[in-house]
Amino acid sequence: MVDHKHLAVLKQGVNYWNDWRQNNPDVIPDLSKVDLKGIDLKRINLRGANLSKTDFTGAYLRDADFRRANFYETLFDNANLNRTNFSVTKLSGASLNEANFMEANFIEADFSGCQFYKANFSKANFSKAKLKVDKIAKLNFTQAILIEANLSEADLRESNFCEADLRESNLSRANLEESNLSRADFSQADLSGSNLARTQALSTQFQQAILTGACLEDWNINSDTEFSNVICDYIYLRRNRRERRPSSGNFATGEFTLLFQKTLETIDLIFRDGINWDAFAYSFNRVEIANINLQLDVQSIEKKKNEIILVRVSVASDADKAKIYNDFIQGYEFAHKILEEQYEVKLKEKDILVADREGQIVKYEKQINRLLDIVVQQGSVQKALVEHPRKVSNYDLRNSLIAGGIIDAETVQSNQIGGSIQNPDTQENPS
Repeated sequence: MVDHKHLAVLKQGVNYWNDWRQNNPDVIPDLSKVDLKGIDLKRINLRGANLSKTDFTGAYLRDADFRRANFYETLFDNANLNRTNFSVTKLSGASLNEANFMEANFIEADFSGCQFYKANFSKANFSKAKLKVDKIAKLNFTQAILIEANLSEADLRESNFCEADLRESNLSRANLEESNLSRADFSQADLSGSNLARTQALSTQFQQAILTGACLEDWNINSDTEFSNVICDYIYLRRNRRERRPSSGNFATGEFTLLFQKTLETIDLIFRDGINWDAFAYSFNRVEIANINLQLDVQSIEKKKNEIILVRVSVASDADKAKIYNDFIQGYEFAHKILEEQYEVKLKEKDILVADREGQIVKYEKQINRLLDIVVQQGSVQKALVEHPRKVSNYDLRNSLIAGGIIDAETVQSNQIGGSIQNPDTQENPS
């Protein structure tokens, strides 16, 4: 449980706390289960402290020292932890969802049992760290250092490793599906049995990396993707260990490179929410004009699982695929946004038109009902004249519309009916 004396010291402010820590180096602070949500503790010294179940949600902890602290079930969700120091620390059970750890120090840290969905680890140092990721996390490792890090069997789908340093890291059986590996360094990394399906590996370094048993379904590489001295006996072209290459035995010398020579001449465009073909045509023509000498051509269109559509575009082997890809995506997103806005306007106009038409329909329905009432009344009048020619004035015709006029049965004017009136019983001519 929390030591209330320690909590009282903390309430005096960060500077007071840090001075107290310096003067009491043997004291192990206990702030377990304390609610510190949203607090500003920039540069605080919590080294070795008991922070079990402490709530730092949304806190500002930039440059804090957390080395060797106890983080059992600690909450760091949405917290700012830029340049914090977690080296040689166990964060077992901690929650780091959407926290910002930019440039943080995680050397030899252990993340077993942590939750860190969409956490930002850009430029952080994970050298020799252990990251056990059991479910999809969508992490940002842009320019992070993961030298000799252990990411074996980690679920790193849709994560960003752009320009990250993963030399000699262990990614065996890791799931990197749809991740961005562009310009990352996997030299001497162990990627055996990993899932690299639909990854972006443009200008990525795989020198001396182990790729045996990896799934390379629809991954995107270019002429600058480096495979020198790769260790690879066989790979799979489809997930779940399907379409083995070679179908039996192992690759001969140089065979792996030949297998992916065609891949070097294509760009894979992946659409997860369907394709706006007008936006596609606009962006493709724009890129084609800008790269008129590169012979761009749509090679194939495939519908994958979960409504994913893959458009494969062939290009010259010496083309800058990364630039072409980025230019196309920017153009497509721009055109898609403009077309969506136009669609919204047309939809509103349509709603106004529909509402106007509905009003007209109601008006027409009233007129039709009125006409039907008139027809019924006229039929009744005709029947009454036939059956009771002398008693027509006793029939209630007030406010009835006949021949364009209003008839009051008590004061009938002949010019309201539009014809002459004759009464055979009086034998008079009403001229």
